[in-house]
Amino acid sequence: MIYFVGDSFAPRHLREAAIKRGLKLAPNLHRAQLVFVSQDTEIAEYGNRILDPIRDLVAETREKTDGVMVLSSQVPPGFTRALRMDIYHMAETLRVKDAAHRAFNPEQFIIGCKDPSETLPQVLLTYLDAFHCPIHQVSWETAEFSKIAINMTLAAQVDNTNRLAEACRRLSIKWEQVADILKHDNRIGPDSYLVPGDWRKSKHILRDAQTLADLVPEAVSRVAGRIVVQQFRWGSTRLG
Repeated sequence: MIYFVGDSFAPRHLREAAIKRGLKLAPNLHRAQLVFVSQDTEIAEYGNRILDPIRDLVAETREKTDGVMVLSSQVPPGFTRALRMDIYHMAETLRVKDAAHRAFNPEQFIIGCKDPSETLPQVLLTYLDAFHCPIHQVSWETAEFSKIAINMTLAAQVDNTNRLAEACRRLSIKWEQVADILKHDNRIGPDSYLVPGDWRKSKHILRDAQTLADLVPEAVSRVAGRIVVQQFRWGSTRLG
């Protein structure tokens, strides 16, 4: 039986998706065989992650259960290893506008492990297999960084869309028509981020951009632009 810890939108949608997939939920934490710690990671100014609540929640949960634990909160590379406990990390890629759909129909699972060569626990495999999608079994750090890589790729798409939309405006071309053409190119696709906007208003993407800026500042400069790096340097992040 499965139990989801957390009160943010992610555990709620993951819980509902598990029910729809025919998986059994535990009535409480003590009876769970598989436990997901899925609380959303809050951010401070400029996207700095507030990690202590996640650290505390993981410790409190471990004290109350002997079940297999999976952390799906958004944490930087090295966080899960620093916990020094028997735990897995799942890179969760939900987004607010279609979280229920993505929870029920994930494209893939990214599972971080202490030893990726070891077979996953049967209770975790049963959960993953219920969704019929590819499973990437990797190191803790690879799983943690994959989430950052996904969000920064999406941020780069939005930046590119903004540039192209502005060019269309200056040339009196309708961007919506160009976007529709791009969606029909298989190398880009209908799910690409082709609506102009400011991705910095998304705390999920801003959080990962801040972490990448701290880890490899020049990488953010190449991906998201010089202004973003200058803004991020006003803050700092503790990754431990």
